[in-house]
Amino acid sequence: MSRRTSATREHLTLRIDLDGVDEPTWRSLILDPTLGLSALAEAILLAFGWTGTGTWRFGTSHTPWWGREADVLGCGALTPARSGSERHHGGSERHYGAYDPQPYQYGHSGHERPYWHDDDWREPEHGPACRREWTIGEVTDRFDGHLEFEYRQLGLDGERGETGPSWRHRIAVTGRDAASSRSSVPRVALLGGSGLVPRVGTEAAYGELGDPAWHEAMANEFDLAFGASTDAFHGPSDRRWRALEAAVTGASDAARRALRIDLVELGGLPPEPADPEYMATATAPIRDLLRAAAASGGVELASCPPLGEDLRMLRLARVQKGRLLTLASVRDRLLDDPEALWTDLAERLIGAGYSAAYDPQSDIAELAIDLVRGDRDLPDVRRFAFDEAHRRNGRGRPDDADLNLVKRMLSTMGLIDDDGRGIHAAARAFGLAMLRS
Repeated sequence: MSRRTSATREHLTLRIDLDGVDEPTWRSLILDPTLGLSALAEAILLAFGWTGTGTWRFGTSHTPWWGREADVLGCGALTPARSGSERHHGGSERHYGAYDPQPYQYGHSGHERPYWHDDDWREPEHGPACRREWTIGEVTDRFDGHLEFEYRQLGLDGERGETGPSWRHRIAVTGRDAASSRSSVPRVALLGGSGLVPRVGTEAAYGELGDPAWHEAMANEFDLAFGASTDAFHGPSDRRWRALEAAVTGASDAARRALRIDLVELGGLPPEPADPEYMATATAPIRDLLRAAAASGGVELASCPPLGEDLRMLRLARVQKGRLLTLASVRDRLLDDPEALWTDLAERLIGAGYSAAYDPQSDIAELAIDLVRGDRDLPDVRRFAFDEAHRRNGRGRPDDADLNLVKRMLSTMGLIDDDGRGIHAAARAFGLAMLRS
């Protein structure tokens, strides 16, 4: 659901500079100042390409990370260290992870604040928790010019219990928009920037994910995270990689982001409808058999292998007493509409072999990616999200029978050759339709 609104609201423009690097590395964000600090943290992680698997916190450049200036606000305005994977947008009480296994509750009154000692945060024995999260506007009003964000990577061996390098980001307000009712202004968006984060340790595979030169890809990522993009990045979009996301369930945010960014770089973000005439030609063999099976008594299943059995597996038809019968819903909705059948086939094929509550199979999703990529002279798509999903979910590889069914259907439609390579320009459009179904 989009987070755009026509309600009047102001916006802040922030510049965030990464310290400790040779080349100037910075990002400019526009955001709604009524959002909490956790939203700002998520935006910074996304804008710089950090994986979010480490820990983060806010502080000031002239006081301890939880110091006397923060106490002026009553409840602690800044945050103890917490895991990036546990961030949220809400204002309710939460328990945050720290550098050590000790959990920390957000916000405490000034006289009973946690204290800092040797990279460990200590929680006081008593003290009420904050009733809400402090907003970006409140904190920047108080600490503008001094506010910092620290991201601490995992250890270089990738073990969650070990800490790695820490990276400081300086935050400054560079603009304040008067209250505006412009619905085109998002709640959070990346305006620009320069430089990439260092490729160090466990972040080494992800440093390029925050490349500000990838305008369209970054706009898509902010759209997915915050529900809106800006005119600077080609306008709003509510498109999602729904089937693709389901196929990599369990993979890390960063691995899924790498996959999406590569697809956007391949030109996969805009819709790419196939030629209507080709859709009619490609689906003609399927419609012909379904039409014959829709007649009284259907057709003998043995007379139409393997397409008849494939249509049964895809739940476009059923078998009764050895005869193939088209389902009534398919007969009424798809037989005379090649475009609707094309779209329906894309959705069914990405989850071939499953029940109505299927999860798309990763091997089939990878085949769809191959259709999108085609024979373009570009680097291969980063696909380690599929390996992560298999490893973390404990799933084996999908049944080859389902993948073979998909290949047979694509071949019947004239989209691939015997080796599974796309042989028609419409294969790319069909692959995108599969991934977005």
